Amino acid sequence: MNAGRFAAIGACFAALVVAACGDDGADARAPTGAEDRFDSERAMADVEAQVALGPRPAESEANAEQARLLKRELREAGVDDVRIQKPYLNVVGTIPGREKGSVVVGAHHDTVDLPDFVGANDGASGVAVVLELARSLPRRLDGPDLRIALFDAEEARPGRDFASDGTRGSRQYVRYGERKRRRQGSPPIGSVHAMVLFDLVGDCDLQIPLESNSDPNLHAAFAEASEDADGDAAPFAGETSPIADDHQPFLGAGIPAVDLIDFTFGSADRPGPYWHTTEDTLDKVCPESLDAVGEAAVRAIPEIR
Repeated sequence: MNAGRFAAIGACFAALVVAACGDDGADARAPTGAEDRFDSERAMADVEAQVALGPRPAESEANAEQARLLKRELREAGVDDVRIQKPYLNVVGTIPGREKGSVVVGAHHDTVDLPDFVGANDGASGVAVVLELARSLPRRLDGPDLRIALFDAEEARPGRDFASDGTRGSRQYVRYGERKRRRQGSPPIGSVHAMVLFDLVGDCDLQIPLESNSDPNLHAAFAEASEDADGDAAPFAGETSPIADDHQPFLGAGIPAVDLIDFTFGSADRPGPYWHTTEDTLDKVCPESLDAVGEAAVRAIPEIR
């Protein structure tokens, strides 16, 4: 992601505000969709708060402390029915809508179990975007309910295969939604229209292509929303091969889902050089990237049906 184009947005005010842009002093009017709806600095503060807890692998005390922190933040944002599922500590809540059904918006809050790994991008950035969305969206939506799900235990335990051991938290969330009793905050799985996942969305050179298992219409909705926000569909462009992530249990349940992820993370290679290393630190996350994702999300998500 070219951070320069985001800085340029600050030179012009939002819709209906006349601004002087350019050296010639000519007046210009910002596009209608260009008003700021997402507070990227506050989202960056959420990244910092998570990183300050240190490594947060599933079943650790830091992970439990973080779950309690996220619960408080969602409640302060006005989210309804906020709770922590168990045994894996998924933090869940609801923003009610006027239509039937629900859309799940998620990110994973645990970190890979490596010494000194603080996971600024993987996964504090996705959690920060979801938290700020919870603050930015209306308290009641015109569409279906928005179900917030901050998943635990996305990372596989040391020495175990991701295919069998990863996504434990999201599999738990879907499993509870399939039960007729004691859903523990998961919606009935048959009522879920779509699922949106945010993962590794803070990379300073952000690129979020269509992951090949993801629903192309959902990805296109974010590209269109990004264009509405600032006239450019980036970072939602291109295509990439399948990525194992928390959207998979939803796909397995027949739910359209999209994984919004930059798996290059600092490199043109897959995966990037900082992924699952101690280099995944605060200096690798940029507020401009959080803003690019958040401004698109705050526009796109209320339109999903």
